[in-house]
Amino acid sequence: MAEAGIPPADLTESGLGYANLLFIATVILELRKAQHMELTLFLVEEPEAHLHPQLQAVLLDYLQEQAEASLKDDTQGPAGRIQVIASTHSPNLASSVGIENVVALRTRVDQETVQDGQGQDKDVLRRKSQALPLAKIELSEAERRKINQYLDATRAGLLFARRVILVEGIAEAVLLPVIARHCVFGGEAQAKQRRDFHGVTIINVGSVDFAPYITLLLSEVNGCRLLDKLTVITDGDPDIPKEKKTEEGESEDGQGEVQEPAAAAPTGNDPEADAETDEDEPDDDDDDSAVNNRKDRLTAHAELIGAKGHLHVAEAPHTLEADLLTPEANEPVLKAAFLKQKTRSKKKWQEILDNERGRAWGFYLKLRKHKKFIGKGEFAHDVALAIENGETFEAPQYLADAICGVLADTSGEAR
Repeated sequence: MAEAGIPPADLTESGLGYANLLFIATVILELRKAQHMELTLFLVEEPEAHLHPQLQAVLLDYLQEQAEASLKDDTQGPAGRIQVIASTHSPNLASSVGIENVVALRTRVDQETVQDGQGQDKDVLRRKSQALPLAKIELSEAERRKINQYLDATRAGLLFARRVILVEGIAEAVLLPVIARHCVFGGEAQAKQRRDFHGVTIINVGSVDFAPYITLLLSEVNGCRLLDKLTVITDGDPDIPKEKKTEEGESEDGQGEVQEPAAAAPTGNDPEADAETDEDEPDDDDDDSAVNNRKDRLTAHAELIGAKGHLHVAEAPHTLEADLLTPEANEPVLKAAFLKQKTRSKKKWQEILDNERGRAWGFYLKLRKHKKFIGKGEFAHDVALAIENGETFEAPQYLADAICGVLADTSGEAR
């Protein structure tokens, strides 16, 4: 070290992470002898110990580089191959190598027949560790690439999780923990459930394509799965009836409600109405016919991979933001969050409440017809803050069922 310009005395001022890294470096020097062997295994236990995430990734990348560089022709001598096996609890490391290089360890419960002290046979349950190589899960190349792209340090937590909820977007990820703590498990007698829900991993997949994740988490390999039970929260996204023209030439949607012209000219008589007109946006050409997140399609996919009984899909009748309006008690909180973004749109909110098919449908219609009607992430944060501040709020039934259901699954305990 001194020859390389590193004063050994500086080690006394280094933390445990750099000390561990230095020790691993000295072991790596021994890998030079591997070229005289057929195969050398380099076993590293939890290389993330005392290292910040960036150094974890650098170290693992270097170990991979050493393993890949060791491959050579063995016709003239020993192969000199190096295989690195690292055990880890770090999502940062798990996400940096790709699922084809990850082997998960899971508990498998088998029933065995043994003899008791009197020589009588009896059945007992044995818990055993089982290796589950993710490379053996039947994924298409496109699905595998998609999962690797999305499996960043946050989402990689699902490889270590016991209870997982997959959601479509940031709004669900923000609101679900708050609703669970304050609305579903808000009573004094439910302190244990609130604490247990902290152990639930909520994964925002950032798209509507849940199928690859369901395949990854529920496919059976060597008699076990990454998860015994998976919960998915998705939107129903019902189709909107096509608009038709009335005799007067005005637009009428399928609910029999005559719509106002999309671009009415300001009159100058009503500043608030004029301001709302200015905020109008053109209708989006929104075709969701190819959406693959419907409950029946996800259930069919789970059945196809032999995991129908292991998947629970909680489907919103419309979409999250709209269905939060279903409990009447939620209207003041949602109105305040809406008007915080649309300060001059009280009439638009009233139109939502007055919709003849219900307030949830009215909100859903606005969200579908105008993609930028509200900022969903900001809306979710404002609603979450209101709930945390003690405002009255009730969980829609489908969300309450999903939250309670994920805790009702005890297969992940004591594993």
